Amino acid sequence: MRIILLTMFLMAGVTLYAQHQRIEGRIVDCRSQKGIHLVSVGILGTTKGAISDESGKFVIEGVPEGEYTFAVSSIGYEDKRIPVSIPIRSGNPAITISLCEQAIDLDQVVVTATRTERLLKNVPIQTQMISAKAIERMQVINFRDLLEYELPGVEFTNNGGYANINMLGFGGKYVLFLVDGERMAGETFDNIDYNRVDMDNVQQIEIVKGAASSLYGSNAVGGVINIITQKPQKTFETGANMRLGSNNERNYRYSVGSRRKWGYANLTASFKSMDPYLLKDRKPLTQWFANGDKVEYPLSETYIAGYKDYSINPRIGIDISEKLHIETKGGYYYKERNPGGLDGTKVTDRYYNYSGGLKADYKISDDQHLQISGNFDRYDKYKYYKLLTEKEKTYENSQQRFNGMYTLSFGAGHSLVAGVEYFSDNLMTFMFENDGSEAKRDAQTYAIYTQQEWLLAENFTLVTGLRYDYHSQFKGHLTPRLTAMFKPTSRFTLRGGYSGGFRSPTLKELYTDWFHPDGGGFQIIGNKDMKAEKSNNFNLSTEISLGKTVITGIAQYSLIENMVSTLWLNQDTVLYANIGDAKVLSTELSVTSQINNNLSLRGGYSYVHDNLGKRSIIRPHSFTARIDYIISVFGKYSPTVSFSGKYFSGMDIYGTGDITDTDNETGIEQEVSEEYKVEYDGYTICRLSFAQAFPFNLTLNAGINNLFDYKTKFSSFYSSISPGRTYYIGLKWKL
Repeated sequence: MRIILLTMFLMAGVTLYAQHQRIEGRIVDCRSQKGIHLVSVGILGTTKGAISDESGKFVIEGVPEGEYTFAVSSIGYEDKRIPVSIPIRSGNPAITISLCEQAIDLDQVVVTATRTERLLKNVPIQTQMISAKAIERMQVINFRDLLEYELPGVEFTNNGGYANINMLGFGGKYVLFLVDGERMAGETFDNIDYNRVDMDNVQQIEIVKGAASSLYGSNAVGGVINIITQKPQKTFETGANMRLGSNNERNYRYSVGSRRKWGYANLTASFKSMDPYLLKDRKPLTQWFANGDKVEYPLSETYIAGYKDYSINPRIGIDISEKLHIETKGGYYYKERNPGGLDGTKVTDRYYNYSGGLKADYKISDDQHLQISGNFDRYDKYKYYKLLTEKEKTYENSQQRFNGMYTLSFGAGHSLVAGVEYFSDNLMTFMFENDGSEAKRDAQTYAIYTQQEWLLAENFTLVTGLRYDYHSQFKGHLTPRLTAMFKPTSRFTLRGGYSGGFRSPTLKELYTDWFHPDGGGFQIIGNKDMKAEKSNNFNLSTEISLGKTVITGIAQYSLIENMVSTLWLNQDTVLYANIGDAKVLSTELSVTSQINNNLSLRGGYSYVHDNLGKRSIIRPHSFTARIDYIISVFGKYSPTVSFSGKYFSGMDIYGTGDITDTDNETGIEQEVSEEYKVEYDGYTICRLSFAQAFPFNLTLNAGINNLFDYKTKFSSFYSSISPGRTYYIGLKWKL
């Protein structure tokens, strides 16, 4: 019926000129009724077609008489096929074609898994994509919150007031974070600075599950998360955001951009701040010893640091010719970290980040492309002494990367990617010298890589890959890949294969020589004699598409040789060392369903297990759930209400501590070292959010984080850092 009505509208909206017609129309969003830019309207079997302008209008000239099918498509929207008969009676107004957002993102284009553009449903390596529209619905202002709420198996815990990631059994040093394909310089705690990511400037986030060292080298054993930023799409576009929340949270942002015949340019600027908050123990941290004894620590208070940061990011792309495109971008980021309490009145940490990059894309032919890029990223840290108004530099991480990549499409569905890469990592920190003085260390990696896709049959694709890295300290390493994708039916996809992996110990793990003043004081020592980690990773995934419902299952089994971790040599010395081999099994099951235009559901479960026994620090089970519902009973106002939640199972953490024991023969009390465990309970955190669009391109957002006010019983390295229930309200304007 809808196709018939739409055909009638098309027939009523064109003007007849002899034997050829001029077809005019407008493409609008089915919910907001706003025009959609850059929609492709083509006539199948001909070369006739048009692209909608900023208001959604399109014109197709000179269409001869006949029976045709119009193909209407746009990224993020459902495709439409419309039968049309020409000629059409004249004298009626232009037609309107309504498009609805795609229920599932399988027809979106992704690049991370193969370094070439592929539809998500056709990528032979398991990849998850989070679109800008999905991020907007989540209403997260922080990249860390998005990962924790959206992805099962991802948890952030407290590491000295810093957020520490664990993703499907792998810590931050095993997960490679990229922005537009470039590495990010970051913290000494194996994490990036998650505040650096401007969530309102994200076009999409692509997540490769499992090892990807054959394309990306070290740090990509646990997966790759690539944040792809937005480019302007209109002749002129601008927007502003404001958000206020608990703990004096304040967020302001402004953006402006333009796309012209010569290319595009945009600029984003933001300010974010939040006060430090206090976690108060409700129950004592208790160590349970094997002999039945227990030690209860006094109730304590832990501050989670607050922050104040600014950022500005310009970007310019120029079409030198039809074949050559050049893009340059830069960034400046400043953050002041307030540790809270009395310490925060005396000393704060100040961070400065400077980044810049240049990329050139040359189209050799329709089937061949050459890309050359260079990128620089530097992250500095200072201690700022408030009373003295002086600052002291304590940390500097700078990274330089140069990459040349050639892509070729040939035959029926075959492709080749080949590239060379140079990467330099430089670190200066006071932790490298035991007297606290500054010292610098560096490492360089030279790499050559290739990956091929072979369409061996209409429903079978084979991927082969090989990368050779030469590290300035750990010499040469070869990383292979063999993956296959099989589609027995259009609704069922099976992916699986093998990927090698390696990870060079970080500069921190190699050269640290630092006395940690907390916890009674202890020495942390690096180890220059360690071996690089090698891994063999086997993965299997299935994807079932049932129209508006997609079910995905993923499993990876990793065998890690020479795993690097810390060893307690005695009560006051910690050493980085190869502790042996490790095995990690990570699984994930997710379901996404668009019940109707107003209701969508998403759920996920993950299970992680390793063989580290009492060294393990993972929560084995986690669940996520999300419901988005558009309330359409208020006339032109249709608010969206979203509810999401995440559950983490409990776990036991083991350690060694001193207790007083009495010798059975002499009756003398003495201090002995015994093993203990600390029990961490499972917990659930939920969110409720609300969004409503208003005239003048305004959108009101509001929500409650941690809806049921969960607070950790005691604060430790492996406990939640949520402050409890918090609130926010925001206003967004976009032109």
